[in-house]
Amino acid sequence: MFMNHGRTNGLLVGLMMVSPVVAADEPLVLGDKEFFTKGSFIAYAAPWSTYEGANSGLKQGVDFSDVIVVEKKAFPSNVEFAWHWPLAAPKESGVYGYNAVSYGSYDGGVPETPVEPKQVKEIRTLTETFTYEMAKPIGDFNVLTEFFLTKEKGGEEKVAEIGFFLRAAESAIAFANDGEKVGDFKDATGRIWKVSVQPAPAGPYFMFLPAADVLQGTVDFKAGLDFLRSRGKLTGKEWFNGLAFGIEPIKGSGSLKLRSLVVSCK
Repeated sequence: MFMNHGRTNGLLVGLMMVSPVVAADEPLVLGDKEFFTKGSFIAYAAPWSTYEGANSGLKQGVDFSDVIVVEKKAFPSNVEFAWHWPLAAPKESGVYGYNAVSYGSYDGGVPETPVEPKQVKEIRTLTETFTYEMAKPIGDFNVLTEFFLTKEKGGEEKVAEIGFFLRAAESAIAFANDGEKVGDFKDATGRIWKVSVQPAPAGPYFMFLPAADVLQGTVDFKAGLDFLRSRGKLTGKEWFNGLAFGIEPIKGSGSLKLRSLVVSCK
C-alpha cells in the first residue's frame, strides 16, 4: 500500500465491526467498510486514511464515498468499483484507502473458505490472471495488486509488503523513484517491471512498476518473489497468507470494472 500510515489496524477494526454478508443470487452494493465473502475471496472498501490522523475529519457520505458492486454468482469476476473523494490529495497518507477484492487472509480478512498459508520457499505457483476496464477519472488513483509477508504462519507481524502497480499515479511513480533501486524484473511475457523499495510500517515495501498501464494479463508473484530472493531482499522463510486486487483513490472520482480475476496458489 503506497505510503501506508496505520491502515492495517483500521482495516482489522473495520472487519471486526461488520458482519459478513451471505452470498445470494441478487447483485450486492457494498459501501465503505461493508464486507462480503464467497469462497476464498472477500470484497471490502477500506477508507483507512480516515480512521485517524490528518484525514479523520472527512465524513463518509459527505466528503467521500466508495462503492463496490458484486455479482454474486460471478464473484470474484464482474466486480465494479466506484469512488468519490476530494480533489485534493490526502494529507500525510499518500492515498485515501484501498478498495479491493482479496484472496485468502489479506491484512487480517477471513474469507468463507480459508486459504492455507505458505512459506515463500515452498511456493510452487502463485499467479493472478485478470482483465479490467476503467473510465477516465476526474483526479487520480492507483490500480494495485499486492500482499504482505509475515514472520510466522498466519501471524500478524508483517515483515514485507510487495505491490505490483497495474496503473501507477504520478505520485506513486515519484514515491517509487525516491526509493532504493532493486533492479529490473522481466516477467515471462517480456514485460519489464522497475523494482524499488521504501521503508514502511509493515516492513520494506517493494514496488513493481511497469512502463505502461497493464489492463489484462497474468502477474507471476512467485517469479517476483524469486527475483527478490535472488537480490538478497527475502530469505524464503517468510509466510504468504493472501493477496488483493484493488484501487487506491488519491483524488477525485472514478470507476473500474474488474471483468475477471483468477488466482492460482500451490
